[in-house]
Amino acid sequence: MSHSDATSSWPKLLRRLSTSTRPNSSVPDSQRPPPLPMRPNRMLYQPQQLWTDSRPGTVVVSPGLQGLSLYVDEQQRIYESAQQRQQQREQPHQKPKTPPSAVDDRAPTTERVAEFKLDIPNGVCNMTQYPGDTIVGSVVVTVTKPTRAQRVSLTFIGQERVYLRDPANTSLIPSLVKADFILFEKRLSLWGQEIDSNDQQDAGSQMEVLAPGTLRIPFSIKLPHVNYPATIKRDKVCRIRYLVWAQFERPGTFRDHEMTTPKEMLYMEPLAYPTRPREVFRINRVIEPFADSSTSSVAVQIDGGLSQLPAMAGDRILYQLEVRAVRSAAASGADLAGQHQSVPYTVRYVRMCVIERLYVRGLIKGSELSQSYRTDLFSFTLDPTGQIPGKHSNSASVFASTGYLRLPVDLCPFESKQLSRTYELRIECDVADDSSLLDKVTRQTSTYTLFTPLDICTVSPDGFTTAALNNAYTDETMNISGIAPPAHHLAAAEPVIRVGGWEMERSYIKWDKHNPTWIELVKRKVAE
Repeated sequence: MSHSDATSSWPKLLRRLSTSTRPNSSVPDSQRPPPLPMRPNRMLYQPQQLWTDSRPGTVVVSPGLQGLSLYVDEQQRIYESAQQRQQQREQPHQKPKTPPSAVDDRAPTTERVAEFKLDIPNGVCNMTQYPGDTIVGSVVVTVTKPTRAQRVSLTFIGQERVYLRDPANTSLIPSLVKADFILFEKRLSLWGQEIDSNDQQDAGSQMEVLAPGTLRIPFSIKLPHVNYPATIKRDKVCRIRYLVWAQFERPGTFRDHEMTTPKEMLYMEPLAYPTRPREVFRINRVIEPFADSSTSSVAVQIDGGLSQLPAMAGDRILYQLEVRAVRSAAASGADLAGQHQSVPYTVRYVRMCVIERLYVRGLIKGSELSQSYRTDLFSFTLDPTGQIPGKHSNSASVFASTGYLRLPVDLCPFESKQLSRTYELRIECDVADDSSLLDKVTRQTSTYTLFTPLDICTVSPDGFTTAALNNAYTDETMNISGIAPPAHHLAAAEPVIRVGGWEMERSYIKWDKHNPTWIELVKRKVAE
């Protein structure tokens, strides 16, 4: 067999090496070593298999299958972790619900004061408070060792703040000046020394010692029959808030230690009584155009009315309006009859909007300043009577519409020393030229606006008749004697804080320093 026949079955690399080294070799062919043993090409690149025990139940797995299985497991873990992160982003505030434990299993701590918090029930903190209501809660103090303390006190404060433009500022960017007013500020010592104790020499001897465990001090705040302004916050306009928090004071080596709980905000609203019986509020007005308007010779006449005024928040008010374009007073001159003549203009759209009006006032640098702000609460476009439902445009000579106006449920007017809140109804009418209704380029349009007061109350006026109102109102401020609570700045009554006043729950927890753990001993219910 020749060398070429022997090397024909070699791999390509060995054949190339044999060809490159053969001419330079001086060894004859007879003395060359025999060729390498050949193997089929299908076995050249086949991976080596790992054989396991051949006992029954064993499986032979190649490295390729093992790698594929590991890859699939890794992709499965990546997919599950991505799903968990997506669920956490969609529900960031939801915590897994765990049943409450009967035994306090909190981790032990080396701090002297392990817990100090203000506990107000959710049914009290999240509900709106009215004149004469009672706010209840408790202060919880947990200490791990005998502790000398001065007092545990509670503070309840009402603050009012308004922002006014500084008249001394002449720059293009207006600057705001805030004016603060304290509605009331009450503080009471729930445990320990009194607030007005000024004898510092006897302060150390009068201190009491808190035993290790938890002390729960219940309290109640009785609101007077006074109309405090409603809780409100408008950025850079006004703010009224009512805050309650607790303080824990105890002596220290170099200075006294004072702990304060987070301030809880309470929501309060006054009682707005009706000032007149319910009746139909009639509207018969003519809106004149602006002097520089393109339709200076056209005015808008509105006829109609609103039923069931004064109304409560959330009521449905029946309205009926007829709006038409007439000749303005400037165009008709002294002829009053000519003012009602028709003009080649059509009232295309009519919108109604409920507005919140805030009137702020304050004393800035010795001068009394006042400003007014209007905010749109909600608006809607009226449907012309006889037109397709949902089609707001009108092509008739008179825009007629009848329907119901649903008031928001959070309307509450009030009057305070620096702030007043009332409500208005704005009626907007869009007038267009009849000759160019289909040509949007040459159409002449104008908007006419009418503001009318909207009488809102929080007490139902159904039981108030004309005779009852005439006998009830005793002064020009329209306060119902013995029924309607007076405004806060006209009354001297303030909230009253006292210890107890409701059913409380007190638990005693023992602290064992040799075996740090929390042990619940007893729970009692005491009615004071």
